[in-house]
Amino acid sequence: MKKADAPSLIQKSILVNGVERIYLQSDTPHPKYAVIVFHGNGGTAEGFAKKYGIEKTLDNALVIYLQGIPGIGGGFDPKGLKNGWQRKKGDGDDRDLYALDALVHKISIEFPFLENKIYAMGHSNGGRLTYLLWNQRPDLFAGFIVNAHQGVDLLEQTVIPKNAFIITGKQDRVVNNANQMKSVDIIKSTLNLHEKNLINDELTIYSDKAKSLNLGHYIHPGGHDLPKTALKFLKEYLDTLNK
Repeated sequence: MKKADAPSLIQKSILVNGVERIYLQSDTPHPKYAVIVFHGNGGTAEGFAKKYGIEKTLDNALVIYLQGIPGIGGGFDPKGLKNGWQRKKGDGDDRDLYALDALVHKISIEFPFLENKIYAMGHSNGGRLTYLLWNQRPDLFAGFIVNAHQGVDLLEQTVIPKNAFIITGKQDRVVNNANQMKSVDIIKSTLNLHEKNLINDELTIYSDKAKSLNLGHYIHPGGHDLPKTALKFLKEYLDTLNK
């Protein structure tokens, strides 16, 4: 797809327990799968979309950027003054879990052919939400994509095996790199993946073909940012899963 033909974004909203939750949705023609994206703490859906243009690379996907809201403290935002996401069950009365319940339901009605092809993708604090969704709402999603966060405590609980793509930066100074790597080790163990395919110096695919399970692990030399080079490999990964 040429850049000029890249999907545009349409602002939409959904009411969840009396709170309007805003999101941007790509107008991708004939999507093969859907990806719901969560920005980092203090960010916005619009800002994240402008910076990374995920819908331009994942041109086979219906891409949805959900807007986080203030109110949950922790990390670098102890008072919860910035836009963000819940980190564990019970935060903010599970406002984000309920928001995803409603949003996935809406997508499944509008695009019934995507009902079992919806992925959750999060960066930083949004990555933590993605791990929480894997822990609390695994049946809503076909797989999970995480950049620059960890879910050790969540993954150590009972986790339903799902496809996943994890991105970690060797120089990440925001989220403990050792815990990010430990999260990947737990996923490999949980999915019981024995086959290892080195795609290049940065990407490894672990798989169990008999169970149709795959874990992509992209390790880059950078820090806490989402490297755009990873998006190209993410597209190939998702396109392969959704042929």
